[in-house]
This record gives sequence, C-alpha cells and structure tokens, in this order.
Amino acid sequence: MNDEDRLKILTKVYDNQQSLISNADKKANISLGIQLFLMTTVFGASVIVNAPGMAQNLSCLVGALYYFLFASFLVSSIIGLTLCIFVFRPRPPQEKSEQQRQGITYFGHIRQFKNPKEYLDAINESDKGELVKEFAFQNYSLALILHQKMKYVRASTIFLFINILLGVSLFILSMATR
Repeated sequence: MNDEDRLKILTKVYDNQQSLISNADKKANISLGIQLFLMTTVFGASVIVNAPGMAQNLSCLVGALYYFLFASFLVSSIIGLTLCIFVFRPRPPQEKSEQQRQGITYFGHIRQFKNPKEYLDAINESDKGELVKEFAFQNYSLALILHQKMKYVRASTIFLFINILLGVSLFILSMATR
C-alpha cells in the first residue's frame, strides 16, 4: 500500500471520527434538554400542587417515600446534567508528547505557529509520508477523545432513564395521594 492509499484511508477515518464526535455532542444536547424539561416539570408540578405540604399530611411511610423519590430525582438530575456537560468539555490530547508536538492537523498544534505564513510553510514542506504520520497521530488522539465522550453519553443516558422513572413515580405518587 502506498502513501496515497494510506492517506485516503486515514482521511476517511478522520472524517468518521469527526462525525461520531458531532453525534455524541448531539446526543448529549438532546439528553440535556430532556433532563432540564423533566426537572422543570417535576419541580414546577410539585410547587403547583403543593406536594411537600401534601406529603406532610400523608402517612409517615408514604411521606418518607415521597421525600426519598424527590431527593433521588434531584441528585440524579444533577449527576445527569453534569455528565451531559462533560461531553461538551474540550479535551487536549492525553499524551504529553502529542501535546508538545508541532503538527499541522490538530487545532492545538496549529495555534502553536506564530502566524499563518509559518503554518503554510509547514504544510508545504510536508510530504505524503509526513501527512500519513500526522493523520495517524490525529486519529489516535480523536479516538481517545471519542471514547471519553461516548462514556459520558452512555452514563448521562442511564441517568436520563432513571430520572424518567423517578419523575413518573413522583407523578403517580402525587396523583394517588390526592
């Protein structure tokens, strides 16, 4: 396989990873929106129907269950929101050598050049072998970043489903105690 074929493959991998990173951000954005909607709905409904006041008038066990569900919902919501926000947090390359390397494809490396002309000179001096190496390093760094993002997306989705279950449980409990 020659350098041109390697470069095509690595460019395709790079494009796919950029697409996956964008999809992870979209999923986190959707999860964040649903989490905020659930929080607004549950907290708003509890204020409108005076659920804390109603819970005090219930039996000790049902009142304790209500407060437990409400506290669990609050904690789970905060954790879910935090995980969604972590997906959006930019991350530098994880390897020290990659952070200090002066490459031509990663934005952190590009900003190390003093001016656009110096960056253009570095591009013009690169041959296909160096571009293959550059894309390989970049793809590896993106894969590590994507792995972290997807880990946070999965965790935030789990907390989203927990929040949905807790929200529905709170709703059912407040309707059953009317």
